[in-house]
Amino acid sequence: MSEQPPNLLQQLGRSSRAMYSAFEGRVGQALPRWRILKALDDLGTVSQKRLACHLQMDPGALTRQLKPLEAERLVRRGTDPADNRQTLVTLDAAGSALLLAAAPQRQAFFDQALSGIDAAELEATLRVLRVLEQRFRGMAAGER
Repeated sequence: MSEQPPNLLQQLGRSSRAMYSAFEGRVGQALPRWRILKALDDLGTVSQKRLACHLQMDPGALTRQLKPLEAERLVRRGTDPADNRQTLVTLDAAGSALLLAAAPQRQAFFDQALSGIDAAELEATLRVLRVLEQRFRGMAAGER
């Protein structure tokens, strides 16, 4: 195997960590928290299980993220009256206000991050990233 694939994957990891850090610095929220709040804004009240599926996130990791969001009153969690086994999650008014207030910074982050990259380069990069994501998901599921 050549040196290129490991270097590509190492670069992907470094780029991802740098993006997470820059997003939090510019937007004022960690990206995982933002994704949860935004998903709740899009989906409305939803079961925690469905939210985890939507975010493609481990349910335990989602619970760990939701606890501080709930403590900060950005989200509410409660038992589903129709099914006591399910926990429902709702974006609270403070969570909606946070998303609204930070939306311009989020858009500016994306605009700055992608400025100067032409459409063909973006499309080629997206194709490669989609292939890698599919392969990683297959590997995680035990596929060979």
